[in-house]
Parts: sequence; C-alpha cells; structure tokens
Amino acid sequence: GGETSTNSIASIFAWSRGLAHRAKLDNNDRLLDFVEKLEAACVGTVNSEKMTKDLALLIHGPKVARAQYLNTEEFIDAVAAELRARLSIKAKL
Repeated sequence: GGETSTNSIASIFAWSRGLAHRAKLDNNDRLLDFVEKLEAACVGTVNSEKMTKDLALLIHGPKVARAQYLNTEEFIDAVAAELRARLSIKAKL
C-alpha cells in the first residue's frame, strides 16, 4: 500500500490521558512527567509546522502541497525526536 497520513495525535493523547490517570492513581510522578512531556512534544511538533495531512489541510486548505505535511511514520519520528529532546533536558540538570 501507499503511505498513510492520519492524525496520530488523537491516538497518542488517548493513551497519554490513560497513562496520566494511572500515574495519579499510583502517585507515580515519573510517569506523569513522561506523559506531560509526550503531550508537549506532540504540540511542539505541530507548532514547528511538522504535521500530518489532515492538520495541514485545515491550515493550508485543499491544495496543500506534499512538502507541507508528513506521513504518519514521519510524524511519529518527529514527535519521538521532540520527546527525546524534552526528556534529555531534565536528565542534564
């Protein structure tokens, strides 16, 4: 099949909200910190204009160019890079 470009943010936030609830139930500050950084990484990735086609269509309209969006795998990779950066900030302090 061809490449996909779906809204991965919805899936990430569905899991992260569940993990945040678990963190609160277990009083697990490390998990909550991870969840907060994961969600911030998603938002930061989109704010840096790296997004999937569905979001690019909302911003750029129906004539969105392929260069203006990432496929699903590229987007997940971009979020992962952003998350790694956010996780390493605390580790360096």
